[in-house]
Amino acid sequence: MARINTYVTDTTINDGDKWIGTDILTGKTRNFTAQDIATYVGGTKTYTFTQAIAAEIWTIDHNLERFPSITVVDSSGNIVVGFSTYNDSNQITLIFSAPFSGKAYLN
Repeated sequence: MARINTYVTDTTINDGDKWIGTDILTGKTRNFTAQDIATYVGGTKTYTFTQAIAAEIWTIDHNLERFPSITVVDSSGNIVVGFSTYNDSNQITLIFSAPFSGKAYLN
């Protein structure tokens, strides 16, 4: 059996690159392109929600068709932690201990 001892280090990703993995739908090993992986992880789809009026409860309809990570900042740019509920793959409710205005970044 041949053995690979060395290889050229490539630090860039381009359209011709492939990754090997198992297709969850078929259970078979296959090659994946960078586009396949980007599509799987959501590509560049993000959503920024602005809460202009101070509120303790924010309901966000994001329509991303997934359960994104959430970062919330107040109007001064400080990160705020609250309680989050994923109502479904397109809506989140955030509850905070006090009303404030700011932004929620979903990705």
